[in-house]
Amino acid sequence: DHFLQGPATLYLDRKPAAGALVGVDRLAGSRSPALLTDSVTRRRLRGSDALAPYRRDNTAPPDDVKPGGCHICFNACTVKFHLRDGELVNILGNEEDPMFQGRICAKSQMTLQLYRNPARLTRPLKRVGARGSGRFAVIEWEQALDEIAERLRTVRAAHGSEALAIHMGTRTGVLNIMGYTPMFAQLWGTPNVLTTEPFCDAGKVVALELTLGSTNLGNIYTECDIGSAQLFVYFGDNQAETRPVNFGLVNDWRLRSGARMVVIDPRLSATASKADHWLAIRPGTDMALALGLIHEIFATRSHDQAFCERWVMGWERWRNFIAAQGYSAEWAAGVTDLALQDIRSLAADIAAADGCMLFASRGINQHSNSVQTNRVLMFLAAITGNWGRKGGGYFNVAGEPDWVAVPVPEARRAPIERPALGRSPVSWLDGMSHARPYPIRALITGNNPAAQWPDAAAVRRALTGLDLLVHFELFRNETSALADYVLPAATGIEKGGISRLAEDRRIVWNDKIAEPPGQARSDHWIWIELGKRFGYDDVLKDDYKDPAVFWDEVFRRATPDLHGVTLRRLKAVPHRWVRTPVAHEDDAEPGTLYLEGSTAFGCGAGQRFPTPSGKLEFWSEALEAKFGSLGLSALPQFYGEVQQRIDLPCLQLAGDGAGLTLSPFFRNRAAVTSARIVPASAASAGARLRAQGFDTELVTGRPAAPHFHSWTHYFWQAQEMWPDLYCQIHPDKARAIGLNDGQNVRIETARGAILARAWITAGIRPDAVYVPIGWDRMQPFNPWPSVNVLTEGALDPISHQSNLKLHLCRLSAA
Repeated sequence: DHFLQGPATLYLDRKPAAGALVGVDRLAGSRSPALLTDSVTRRRLRGSDALAPYRRDNTAPPDDVKPGGCHICFNACTVKFHLRDGELVNILGNEEDPMFQGRICAKSQMTLQLYRNPARLTRPLKRVGARGSGRFAVIEWEQALDEIAERLRTVRAAHGSEALAIHMGTRTGVLNIMGYTPMFAQLWGTPNVLTTEPFCDAGKVVALELTLGSTNLGNIYTECDIGSAQLFVYFGDNQAETRPVNFGLVNDWRLRSGARMVVIDPRLSATASKADHWLAIRPGTDMALALGLIHEIFATRSHDQAFCERWVMGWERWRNFIAAQGYSAEWAAGVTDLALQDIRSLAADIAAADGCMLFASRGINQHSNSVQTNRVLMFLAAITGNWGRKGGGYFNVAGEPDWVAVPVPEARRAPIERPALGRSPVSWLDGMSHARPYPIRALITGNNPAAQWPDAAAVRRALTGLDLLVHFELFRNETSALADYVLPAATGIEKGGISRLAEDRRIVWNDKIAEPPGQARSDHWIWIELGKRFGYDDVLKDDYKDPAVFWDEVFRRATPDLHGVTLRRLKAVPHRWVRTPVAHEDDAEPGTLYLEGSTAFGCGAGQRFPTPSGKLEFWSEALEAKFGSLGLSALPQFYGEVQQRIDLPCLQLAGDGAGLTLSPFFRNRAAVTSARIVPASAASAGARLRAQGFDTELVTGRPAAPHFHSWTHYFWQAQEMWPDLYCQIHPDKARAIGLNDGQNVRIETARGAILARAWITAGIRPDAVYVPIGWDRMQPFNPWPSVNVLTEGALDPISHQSNLKLHLCRLSAA
């Protein structure tokens, strides 16, 4: 049982019938996770020399408690930081939060090991040996920033301002990735500035903007909204381990209401283990399933006719299109490898439910058909009336306001002559390695590209050839080993600001309550100080080193959704969060959005949805023109990935990727490659790989609940719980290659090969394996190669989302 493997996976009160945990004394009514707080476990751990790190006694009362939020994942749980003599000694849930009521997962508590970690970077470093040699010298901040500025000037003089690319990860914080960083980029004059969105949820963002006209998801985590659904359907979303506390809420409501859950996933994930029905779909074919469900619902006339006629633009054209294409339940069964009756039953259940919540996540997003698959799932929700109502909707993490990157004054914007090289770091690699269509010679990153971008070998070659690589980071990793300068960064409560974006539109505030280690500095301090070297301090002001000042005076004013989310309002509530959008400080906090009779935020009176038509938009002439400019149709036509076990229609880039056009889907000028859908062919690249023995579909994703991306790999407790990179493999496949459980298995794709520990389980399709993300060869406890040694990251031409989820591989016992 995933929920008994450790404290990271026990969230809500157990029902009495499920209740007795052997050797654990529970207090009646306690909301505390038993395996973290019970006296039996505490005594056992304190008495064990082998578990020495557990023996630090944090039971003495704190002399100060500060509310805030966990900044690890999209659950954005509220916590209380316990301090004693100014030192952070414990992190517990905030029982004053009306939503979570003190519930958190172990990642929140384990961030104590982030703030007090001997592996943290504490001084600026300069490379003094060959790139990758690991030879660095400690230098002072003044020298580091002076030298970086001089080398940036050299790059600009030789190659233009666009030759600088900037990539900042979510670790750096919302205020950084949507505030300080784009401000510096505008002042400098580069369009090549990105977040991790292209590897995360870019496809969902574009799909929401096209269909809904906003990225604000409508539903919220309350019992009268999401909790009132009669049916929960998860498409490629392992919420139990990616947003565990939210999943606990869902299941608590299910236990009370009797609602059913269906999980669609190639493996029996922790989420699927709690479902009423698990559909082990062929990887990468969720779009086909959704098309088949819609066809079945229309064919049986079980769609919500009244909702479609009043609130959906283009629904009849869509109905006729999928009928003409033959996207029937029978067709979907052949593509997805699911039973026809299962598809028909699911279609009937979705249509009949008085409220169906469709959840999706990276299993949908991280594909080259990301936008169109998300749109089809949105269409499924819409034709069944599950949009703009309580208990029904489409949810794809993370929900976010309609962000606007903080603009700088027009007169201070440096001219940008050339468009951005796409909207993904993958599209930068040609500029880095081959100067196509123009050179990128410098990279400033607050991420770990060497391990976290797809096609790690190509990324490493590109990074090695740069004129300048600057890395803002907490710990040494594969990217810092290649950098020219490594700048020690602060995080979370060491700098303050927004903790994380929650999927139900909550903004959670953290004060700065701890000092970073040594000479580590916040990312925004670095940008402001670097900006001074170029005369940007009239815009990136010294006052903005205080994130509270920056939030109130600059950041929230740039995005209408946030205008009313003042710092005073955030601090007026003990749980430190406000749900958006809020136009004025005194406005009521919004609940469920887009309800019938309501007016969408920022729209004219009576306009229910924030699209040009005021309806959900499936098709319009404007949409057709947008898609047509890239060689595609506004009505989603099915295609899969090139590398699959069966031949499916797939994308072919125009001119093999050489021809570029300006994308109509992005706010800035971005050069992208158009594409066309080609029919299934026995002569495809996938067929050629299968002929070479690449007969298994590799699926990637998040590891177990104690981990989130790479930073939890520096927490000793998370490493004790899930130390090794693993490969989930079916017993039939294991027997075929002579593999034992726990033995190393070699996984090879067209891009490279790695080793991982074999986890033999019947909870995965026999023709697939699962390898998680997050590991790195330089991690201190259990270093393993990144799974991105195996990935190649084919792009969705609409959103530039990368395919990280599906590649053909071959396996052997090692």
